[in-house]
Amino acid sequence: MEQDRDKSPRTRQPRDTWRRKPSSWDIAREANVSQSTVSRVINNSPRISEATSQRVKDAMTRLGYSPNAAARTLITGRSNLIGLVVSNIANPFYPEVIEAIVATAADEEYNVVLCNTQENRELQSAYLELLIEHQVDGAILTSSLLDSERTLSEVGLDRIPLVMVNRTVNDLSVDSVRLDNVEAGRIVAAHFVKLGHRSIGFVGGLPETSTNASRLAGFRSALTELGVDLAPEHVVQGSFTHDSGYELAEKLVALPNRPTALFCADDLIALGVMDAVLDAGLRIPEDVAVVGVDDVPAASLRQIALTTVRQPAAEMGRRAVKLLMERLRGGPEGEPIEIVLRPRLIIRRTCGGLATN
Repeated sequence: MEQDRDKSPRTRQPRDTWRRKPSSWDIAREANVSQSTVSRVINNSPRISEATSQRVKDAMTRLGYSPNAAARTLITGRSNLIGLVVSNIANPFYPEVIEAIVATAADEEYNVVLCNTQENRELQSAYLELLIEHQVDGAILTSSLLDSERTLSEVGLDRIPLVMVNRTVNDLSVDSVRLDNVEAGRIVAAHFVKLGHRSIGFVGGLPETSTNASRLAGFRSALTELGVDLAPEHVVQGSFTHDSGYELAEKLVALPNRPTALFCADDLIALGVMDAVLDAGLRIPEDVAVVGVDDVPAASLRQIALTTVRQPAAEMGRRAVKLLMERLRGGPEGEPIEIVLRPRLIIRRTCGGLATN
């Protein structure tokens, strides 16, 4: 026997309804002021009295209003956003730079939008275009390759102010903050020769970066002045990664005339070089001395104790933001400003000699 079905009407549950967000016009009606007055209060205009400003703020609180960032940008012509483009966020050199940029920007009431190019020229251009479309007020670049002046000029040079950090670009007329990389190479060369090394090598990163090219140039010129030949087969270059350092060092230590000292273009490369040297059954520094650049946090660990050229990463970040703020405020006039910071050799276990840190 078929059971009777329940034919009573079903009751539908009421759907949650979205509540319309209050607008600046709603605030104006609530506070009994004009919409332009609300805009001036949002942007801290000194033309509005304290009493009127407080009345508008109280209305915002009652209605749960938060200013729309896009609308504020239209009103002020400023987004209070800075674009930050880095080459490889996995490189331990960059966190300190990024942290300093973010903190200094926050002091200036700016937020930072971070992009990671992965050493890709096309991706750098695409990110810059995206940042400009999202109306950043300016950008800080750490990722540029030596021959990217044309693409940078086409994308953003005449649209927003740019500041270069760490790396620079040929013939690009922008403010910059960098280490004296030529001097960094020179002081490492002098230290190796002082320790008695004559068979010396260079393990580089990307050849088309200013940091790599300048460190090699300074290293080579100082060795020449000191009467030491840098053999062509002892100069190897790849990328700024641990794996690249390992693979390049494997080839160097397998040479019949293997170098007894290796200058690495950065600390991440140096860590890979150290692993390759040890895996080859050699000792550091007795068989092969190793020196890097950056002084990343891992370099000072007791088990590593890497001799390195210290880059003042936090200072570079802070100065870059200050330069950008000056440009956004309309100054200074004249040629681009170039801030060049002095390198410092931090001597630890991996090159022998007396440790200073």
